[in-house]
Amino acid sequence: MRYYLAVLVLAALWPWTTSADVPPVKQPALGTVTLQQAERQTRQAEEEYHRGLQFAEGNGVPQDYVRAAEFYASAAEKGHVAAQYDLAYLYENGLGVRRDLSQAAKWYRKAALQGDAEAQNNLGALYATGRGVPRDDSEAAHWYRLAAEQDDPEATSNLGIMFFEGRGVERDVIQAFELIRKAAERGYPAAQNNLGLMYANGQPMERDYIWAYAWLDIAADQLSGPEVIRDQIASEMTADDITRARVLSAMKRQQILHRINESK
Repeated sequence: MRYYLAVLVLAALWPWTTSADVPPVKQPALGTVTLQQAERQTRQAEEEYHRGLQFAEGNGVPQDYVRAAEFYASAAEKGHVAAQYDLAYLYENGLGVRRDLSQAAKWYRKAALQGDAEAQNNLGALYATGRGVPRDDSEAAHWYRLAAEQDDPEATSNLGIMFFEGRGVERDVIQAFELIRKAAERGYPAAQNNLGLMYANGQPMERDYIWAYAWLDIAADQLSGPEVIRDQIASEMTADDITRARVLSAMKRQQILHRINESK
């Protein structure tokens, strides 16, 4: 049976310098932001972002995504990366604003260009599916790779799927397996599910129902569906093999939990 895969300089003035010798203070050009102005703007953006977060979470105020979007937008315009990401998320999901995937892509891109890994992953996903931007697998793989380089597990998994399917990159099932396994080890449930399916299908390694069962069993902790395939696989396994698979899944759960706790 085959199973399918479901980013001051100080001027030293000599004591004998006269006022006539002192050069005039250079005034900032029009449009130039002084250090003090930049610091004030940064503080204001941070305050606006946290105010927006209060409304988004209903923390001490009634939950109000419209007000959240207003505060996020103001902070995002000032370059606040978390506000840019959260504003994009609201646009993507139509929370407090009219759903607008092109706006979502715009703000994910701004956050992604500042190095936000989750924004890089989400922008990659928009390119991979052609939502809000023209579909472009190469761009999707590019943004997934940047986020994966920051150890974002979802992006690592997504990049693995791109390698598995040969989308935006040259097909490489070995690389796909390594990336998906890395994401699975970091606790990403979709990667755990797909890793189990790869073991079940024997791609790229030999078919191994014990490891397939173990990873699907772990994925089933957070997803609905892996347990169905796990149980189908179990019908082709011996009782001893099922016991070994359960021991492996319990061991892996502890390793993953330990790794997650260490990263906090």
